[in-house]
Amino acid sequence: MKKIVNVATTFLWSNNNDHPIKEKLALQNSKENFYTLSDEEVLSLYKDRLVDSEVLYGDSVEVLEIVGEYARVTVPKQAYKNDPSGYPGWIMAKDLVPMPDGWSEALKQVVVSQPTATLNFINETQIAQVVSIGTILPLVEETSTHYKLLTPDGIGYISKEKAHIVDNTQINAVEQIIELAKSFLDLRYVWAGTSAAGFDCSGFVYTLFRTFDIWLSRDAQEQVFEGAVYTYQEAIPGDLLFFAYEEGNGEVHHVGLYLGDDQMIHSQTPGSKVMITKLEGTTYQKELCAVRRFF
Repeated sequence: MKKIVNVATTFLWSNNNDHPIKEKLALQNSKENFYTLSDEEVLSLYKDRLVDSEVLYGDSVEVLEIVGEYARVTVPKQAYKNDPSGYPGWIMAKDLVPMPDGWSEALKQVVVSQPTATLNFINETQIAQVVSIGTILPLVEETSTHYKLLTPDGIGYISKEKAHIVDNTQINAVEQIIELAKSFLDLRYVWAGTSAAGFDCSGFVYTLFRTFDIWLSRDAQEQVFEGAVYTYQEAIPGDLLFFAYEEGNGEVHHVGLYLGDDQMIHSQTPGSKVMITKLEGTTYQKELCAVRRFF
């Protein structure tokens, strides 16, 4: 059974067990704002391995079963090598609604291409919905200033300054991705994050690239097997750099977006943030194992 997410973002939990952070998030208003967690709670997402990914407003999921307040799902838009139907996990059932009438991914799609945007609705009594970069919704109609969209909450409007039609995304895509990446400088790292509320390393590049209709796998360990292969000496801005343990010979554990001049932008590590790093003289220089190009 397919359903779609009807909140700004929702975590894909590793299990359906009770936890204080889950209880806190269940009480929050996820229409007007993203979730609110302290730095300590964000670190707990990583240390306690509570979450595996994050899903955005309007993303579809395949519901496999409902157990109490949680739905066990797969996320088709997040490729995962161990499950061809998509990334698996648990989502709070309250964050999912049935597919609206007329909903179809065959329709033209509009994607949010700024860090955040606001959806307003025809019904003025409805609360406006905040949405993250990477949010994708079907296009109903286009005006000179707005896109009219089909949403989980009915017909909504978004400014053209905040979004673009997916068909029109390849013009200057590299430059736009780099500019967008830099707009997140100093945003805190969030384990499993794929939204403007906070990213992990692979979620950062996954969301940036999906905004331009380039679909990477969800995790760096799988992203490294995608794209065209280049050496670091051949790297150009917009390439992805991958890093592995054991000085580049072990398991891939990190990914960053190459900016040129031996620099990358990346969501670094739990407890850190999105930053620009020069590779020379760092552990990253030793651990660099692959360069991949998608343009």
